[in-house]
Amino acid sequence: MKTKVIHAGVLAGVFILAILVFSYITNKDNEDLTSDIGSATLPRVSFVYGDYEINGQNGYVSDMDLATMRGAVTPVENGTVKMRIQDTDKKPQSAEYEIFSIDGRKNLYSGKIKSLEDTVEITVPQKVLADGERFLRVTLHFEGEERAYYYTRIDDSSDWNMDKCMGYVKNFHEKEMDAEAAQELKADLEPSSEGDNSTFQTVNIHSDFDHITWSGLSPEIVGDVQWEVMEANSQYMSILLSYQVNCKGEINETDRYNIKEFFRVRYSENRQMYLLDYERTMNQLFDGNKQNLTEDGILLGVTDPDVDYLVNKEGTVVSFVQERELWNYNKEEDHLSCVFSYANAENQDVRNSLDHHSIQLVSMDQDGSTTFTVTGYVNRGPQEGKVGVAVYYYDINKNSVEEIVFIPSTKSHEVLGSDPGKLVYYSNTSGKLYVMQDGTLYELDLIHDTRKTLVKSLDQGQYVSSQDGHLLAYQKKGEINSATEIEVLNLATGKGYKVTAGENESIRPLGFIRNDFVYGTAKQGDLGVTASGETVVPMYKLEIRNQRNETVKTYQENNVFVLEVVFEDDMATLKRAVKSGNTYNYVAADYITNNEEREESNIYLDSYTSETRGTQIRLAYEDGIEDTSPKILQPKFSMTEGQMTLSFDSAEKKGTYYVYAFGKLQGIYQNAGYAVKKADDMDGVAVTSRLAYVYERGNKPVSYQISELGDTAVKEGENALETCMRIIMQLQKLNVEFQDIKDGESVIDHINSTVAGEALELSDCTAEQITYLVGQGIPVAALTGNGNAVLLTGYDKTTVTYFDVASQSEKTVTLERMDEMTKPAGNTYIGYTK
Repeated sequence: MKTKVIHAGVLAGVFILAILVFSYITNKDNEDLTSDIGSATLPRVSFVYGDYEINGQNGYVSDMDLATMRGAVTPVENGTVKMRIQDTDKKPQSAEYEIFSIDGRKNLYSGKIKSLEDTVEITVPQKVLADGERFLRVTLHFEGEERAYYYTRIDDSSDWNMDKCMGYVKNFHEKEMDAEAAQELKADLEPSSEGDNSTFQTVNIHSDFDHITWSGLSPEIVGDVQWEVMEANSQYMSILLSYQVNCKGEINETDRYNIKEFFRVRYSENRQMYLLDYERTMNQLFDGNKQNLTEDGILLGVTDPDVDYLVNKEGTVVSFVQERELWNYNKEEDHLSCVFSYANAENQDVRNSLDHHSIQLVSMDQDGSTTFTVTGYVNRGPQEGKVGVAVYYYDINKNSVEEIVFIPSTKSHEVLGSDPGKLVYYSNTSGKLYVMQDGTLYELDLIHDTRKTLVKSLDQGQYVSSQDGHLLAYQKKGEINSATEIEVLNLATGKGYKVTAGENESIRPLGFIRNDFVYGTAKQGDLGVTASGETVVPMYKLEIRNQRNETVKTYQENNVFVLEVVFEDDMATLKRAVKSGNTYNYVAADYITNNEEREESNIYLDSYTSETRGTQIRLAYEDGIEDTSPKILQPKFSMTEGQMTLSFDSAEKKGTYYVYAFGKLQGIYQNAGYAVKKADDMDGVAVTSRLAYVYERGNKPVSYQISELGDTAVKEGENALETCMRIIMQLQKLNVEFQDIKDGESVIDHINSTVAGEALELSDCTAEQITYLVGQGIPVAALTGNGNAVLLTGYDKTTVTYFDVASQSEKTVTLERMDEMTKPAGNTYIGYTK
């Protein structure tokens, strides 16, 4: 059985890697060097459309995995892309460009850039764009062998209505800061109870007019506004603005904020502009030189309430992350340290403030020394231009930050940060580094120069880890569907416990909700198949255990089974099914939320409200802070000379789906139907790991009909679903036969092992969502229960047309009626994308 369990929560210590576990030992005798983190040196490039400078980006020193680099999309206007190389001390000597297929596998065109002065024009032949989006890679060459790569999607912009859309966003952005001028924007807003008018941290199209227009905050833009075109087609355009503002402070004269402003707009055929979606986030920068400590605690201000922080046992030291910076406050010593930051308050170079990385706290020692990871793009310093994960240790007594190890990756910062299946964890207390590589868990003792293998040969789905990586659970004694024992390890302490299955049962690790372990129990007698033909052993019961190995919750319902579990935001979504004969059909999902409370401390996260700022966040001190003017420290940065870095990247397999919305990657999922639902809820897009579209909200023809289906006769030995899928394949000029399908192999697995494209199981979806694929000219099989299936071939605003292979007839029903028809099979559809 394919395993579809995934952690969607981002673990900074969970990432794509393989590790050469002798790295530290090989270099342990090298001299330690202490240095400043350094300045950014690589040129930054941007692209030009009319008067707009868009899609600026920093350079990469490694050739990246193109299929993971789905960022902004750049317009091709009259066969040309215009690019600008910003001034830098490092001057390129020459440049070239290449155009690839959107999956990055085919080089379609290449050329030299003759002049590097002013605006560079890159020629894109029209035939290259005939099938839609492509990737453009520009390479700048410097003295010696040094080079830098720059990546962007490109597409023909002739039907984007780009002038109108960009002009609308520019007008909105300029007028929103003036309530009087913004009166004309009111008609486009949709104020409702969906808007949270208690905070300025997130403002959207449903917020009230006062919050949209900054309600007395009097913002002043600092520096340039960065424009990115995130999605663009004939139906809509998504644009993301990034900038900083100064606002009059309540304690300080001014406070500075990072702003992200997202627009989704449409220019219709009747020449009218529509604001489809709007969201603005506002996050305050923490400035140690300003008055951010009060008697009540550390003021973080208007910011995301989900603050990552750690407190030592004595409650005297706290480390916290604020806007991709790590700070440490030692109350006893009256020291405030900026432990890690790429930004530079004295240098407004946009390369330093690029937000393509994240910091996650791993652990804190008794004295307040902190282990943390930095995941993503390295803005500056020795690893500038690389993407990867660095493990750091902040020694509070030496006031220094040491890089323990750096693991580079060729995947984008977004995909790397969201990858669910790989683990590295470092404990400074024990001096041990734990690495999960290809299903083998290594323990490397950096103090005693020893290595041992704790477990090996695990498949995906046989092991899971907690968000910070310090808890790991893996199966012992059996395969994924037959294991009878699970080992749960606390890598921070080296201790753990075992979970054992009952008689004639198997158990499977599913994930962690914070530090609570979730696992499922199945019976071999419940073996069956899904509506698509996949063999499954469903779980009849789920249990949650705390770190003391105590059961804190049991989930079990009569005649309802769990097939998949998705973990996201301290919540588990259960994909459930009921059994009909030998078939399991999906039913409505259910949810399990977090049971564990954060360990009590005299320092805790708190919210408070002010008249001008609304809801704000602080780290509150139960016993208060007496001296609110601490000494500011700047730790030294140390690394090992000639340190060996580690590298590994595995190819993404079919069955992985990315959801993009509001200008960023929202999650990586193993279930196509779940990805479609997430994309629909967030007005976004869902794509495969090869960037083929599975769903786009708002980008399909109003109506569509596939008129020619070819040979629709049911062949001997075929069932209705196999006939439907054969028809779909032949329309793609692919020959897939099902007579040789293996026992236990699903139709989806058979297709995906045969052709380059991807068959999709779309469960718990609506007919309206599925019509997106039909609108791309590809029929979709709809499962109607009891082994029956029909083929969706067309739709309009209210109806869907299908071909019944059993009766060889075409019928039209309402969208609601199709939902009713597919309900017995859990509203499951089988689609295909190239």
